[in-house]
Amino acid sequence: MGSGSAGKEGGPFKALLRQQTQSALEQREFPFFTLTAFPPGFLVHVGGVVSARSVKLLDRIHNPDEPETRDAWWAEIRQEIKSHAKALGCHAVVGYSESTSICEEVCILSASGTAAVLNPRFLQDGTVEGCLEQRLEENLPTRCGFCHIPYDELNMPFPAHLTYCYNCRKQKVPDVLFTTIDLPTDATVIGKGCLIQARLCRLKKKAQAEANATAISNLLPFMEYEVHTQLMNKLKLKGMNALFGLRIQITVGENMLMGLASATGVYLAALPTPGGIQIAGKTPNDGSYEQHISHMQKKINDTIAKNKELYEINPPEISEEIIGSPIPEPRQRSRLLRSQSESSDEVTELDLSHGKKDAFVLEIDDTDAMEDVHSLLTDVPPPSGFYSCNTEIMPGINNWTSEIQMFTSVRVIRLSSLNLTNQALNKNFNDLCENLLKSLYFKLRSMIPCCLCHVNFTVSLPEDELIQVTVTAVAITFDKNQALQTTKTPVEKSLQRASTDNEELLQFPLELCSDSLPSHPFPPAKAVTVEKASPVGDGNFRNRSAPPCANSTVGVVKMTPLSFIPGAKITKYLGIINMFFIRETTSLREEGGVSGFLHAFIAEVFAMVRAHVAALGGNAVVSYIMKQCVFMENPNKNQAQCLINVSGDAVVFVRESDLEVVSSQQPTINCQSSCTEGEVTT
Repeated sequence: MGSGSAGKEGGPFKALLRQQTQSALEQREFPFFTLTAFPPGFLVHVGGVVSARSVKLLDRIHNPDEPETRDAWWAEIRQEIKSHAKALGCHAVVGYSESTSICEEVCILSASGTAAVLNPRFLQDGTVEGCLEQRLEENLPTRCGFCHIPYDELNMPFPAHLTYCYNCRKQKVPDVLFTTIDLPTDATVIGKGCLIQARLCRLKKKAQAEANATAISNLLPFMEYEVHTQLMNKLKLKGMNALFGLRIQITVGENMLMGLASATGVYLAALPTPGGIQIAGKTPNDGSYEQHISHMQKKINDTIAKNKELYEINPPEISEEIIGSPIPEPRQRSRLLRSQSESSDEVTELDLSHGKKDAFVLEIDDTDAMEDVHSLLTDVPPPSGFYSCNTEIMPGINNWTSEIQMFTSVRVIRLSSLNLTNQALNKNFNDLCENLLKSLYFKLRSMIPCCLCHVNFTVSLPEDELIQVTVTAVAITFDKNQALQTTKTPVEKSLQRASTDNEELLQFPLELCSDSLPSHPFPPAKAVTVEKASPVGDGNFRNRSAPPCANSTVGVVKMTPLSFIPGAKITKYLGIINMFFIRETTSLREEGGVSGFLHAFIAEVFAMVRAHVAALGGNAVVSYIMKQCVFMENPNKNQAQCLINVSGDAVVFVRESDLEVVSSQQPTINCQSSCTEGEVTT
């Protein structure tokens, strides 16, 4: 499986070990791993993202109380994922996830993951002979091994442009790599990463039952293609060559479909340098049109150069003779992974990457294509001192401090049904997401330099012409002067860490009570941004030498979507927290409208989660996630309802500074470092 990635040295041993691992995993019905982070060497090869979607009618379930029908649906989806992974020469799927989107009786089932070849050393304990195990240790995957293709170079499942690895110069790698996992810890990255999003909306006619399901099924393949194209374009515009943490969400409503893809773009040193983006018109036009194309081409080139400087992407120069390797001719491929709707005559037309091309060509042949180029250029980079990613840690930044701030933001807008087009809908959706990020940057400006990590966007269509976007993330500060700190003594480091703990009191010092109703770009939108302080509010002012809770033995419970707490060690796990909350009101206007209602509700959710964890004896919640936030309103009756489902892990943590300074004493909870947790943005 995958002779294209087998090296000359240790080939038979690698093949035998791979067969052993494959046979062990094939004994499992679905060798899927929902984990996204793995120990070094666990991933031998990564094939790419595999996904499957299916549209089902819920009224076809004869007995809703029995799970047989639903189980059969999911088994079909999982079997398709397994076959896709096998087509890529992989025997497992990592970073696997499943999701649903339901509107009335129509349900979209989605599943995605990353096809991978796993290291048998982690899967077969004690089954490898001594000599074989020794050879395995000698042939552990290199730092670039996971980038090497697992499939046969002469029998590729899709057209691709392959080159020799820029690190080892021995194995073949693709020009672009998409994955749903976090960046491996042993990967070599040049520069820093960034958040990349693809957003897409498509109108559809209102229909019922089977007609509605058919319309959705017809739209889905085109939406998948356009989302993928946006990701490719934006990745090349950033000057990067790989995506990690990819999450694609398709949401169905009564009269529209929405797609939102989020990932973290990076520049992997093992992959080739991405080419530029070239704009070309299909049909000749007048001189003004050609001048417009030339102007847009210049803007794209300037944007790529600025992004390389912004994210510090400076790869070393490598001669083309060493790494050049064109892909085989289409006739040499005996199998292709293609959908049922594709015919054999279309294979050569799909081979868009044949040969060596310096640029990714965008053909502008209609209004939609022009809109895509404009949206490509309207994505504004974060302000100076800010970075963002949807993975737990930003690639390229390692000098984190213990200063963190979690926040949740919910925005709801109502669209006008008059003359609503796909272009107008896309623009509104783009503006909504961009302005939501801008508002977060504005409110977190006191934490510069910082990074928004684990940025999780969720889009829902609760009602006709109503769009709701929910985002949860955590802001972590980092130290730009890490090089200066390496020369300090341990005593100076301890004093500096203690000073950092005290500096946490300065988070949001001037905005906690004054910025309750910011302006927003949508007049019909209903949004508010309010930071929620900890129960001890007086500790957030600059003129206080110590918070009122300094003498208390009970600290404020920290909350973070990360699986860890920077600058701290988790000493005990107390179990999972999974809580549902429902709130309704018949006096919506009196409670401050949608903004006031949502803010108060989410603030109470945070408080109840903290109280529950404190009752268990914990002092933090890690891996926090808001799984559902369903909001519905009836403005005419002054009513609103909201359901929220949150989960996380209750833990006990101890600061590393406390362990170093007083290693022999029982660690205590530092209330002073937790008094500004839990910003709520609703």
